[in-house]
Amino acid sequence: MSNVISMFNSSAPDIFGGFGDADFDIATTPAMFSSDYSYHETDKWVTYRTDTKKSLGIHSSRHKAVAPKDVIKTAREIILRSGLNTEGISEQIAVSHDGARSFVKYKLPAHTYETPDGDNASLGLLATTSIDSSFPFVISAAAIQAACTNLQVFISGEVAVFKGNHTTNLDLDKASRTIVKSLDFFEAERDVWKEMYSNSIEPETAVKMFADIVGVGEQVNELFQEGYSPYNIGNHLKRYNTGFNYLVNCYRNIYCPRLGNTEWAAYNAVTDYTTHADNVRNKNTLASVQFKRQQDSIATLRKYLKAA
Repeated sequence: MSNVISMFNSSAPDIFGGFGDADFDIATTPAMFSSDYSYHETDKWVTYRTDTKKSLGIHSSRHKAVAPKDVIKTAREIILRSGLNTEGISEQIAVSHDGARSFVKYKLPAHTYETPDGDNASLGLLATTSIDSSFPFVISAAAIQAACTNLQVFISGEVAVFKGNHTTNLDLDKASRTIVKSLDFFEAERDVWKEMYSNSIEPETAVKMFADIVGVGEQVNELFQEGYSPYNIGNHLKRYNTGFNYLVNCYRNIYCPRLGNTEWAAYNAVTDYTTHADNVRNKNTLASVQFKRQQDSIATLRKYLKAA
């Protein structure tokens, strides 16, 4: 087998089963516009699903759109070639925006470590791709906690272990070698978790962090200056914020009773929110919204947590 393949025309063994909501084909056609009762072609092309005829993206004529299931095949082959222990590997596929964006979460239980609070976390890899050019093909490292299934985003150093351009060829062996770096990231993150478990955090600081994550930081700071307490401050926002109250309730009622007022408790509240909160109006975008929350939370966590 050639090491260099046309991205994404992989022949990886299909040991994972099907492709779930990503199991559809795509096609392209010239973008048209109407004028003077006639149609005219443009220099752009529309990529659409052949089953639903939904438009997924508009590109130049040079762009080669790739069906999500073909990208998933490539991600599978990269992981299987990587040298990581893939025994018991599981795969969870989600799409959003009618299939224009795809998110594949891999759990590698052979690489499992105990967390500071006695739970277990397994190495996780998140493969993302988009037809609408929201982001390129990326494989990122994370961890998946056993008890709560939170996707524990890594906040120390780089988390993306591979990035690929949608229009170029890919050296599978080179890509596979980079994936092994995820183990080094995992080891470094375990040290960060230990520090977070030992570091205390003031409830006011934790609540300010939650506010920044959901975009109401300025309002919350003003309310603190007016003397409101951390745990009821959400009732006094100009507009009720479901995400903010989810975070505060998680922290106060789920994680603090078990872990104390620690950075580890605050961090777990955030990963709970980014993994499980489904407060979106359009469920068609849920996977994309949760992914964006995970990515956006990293910078805020680094800002507030001493361990980071």
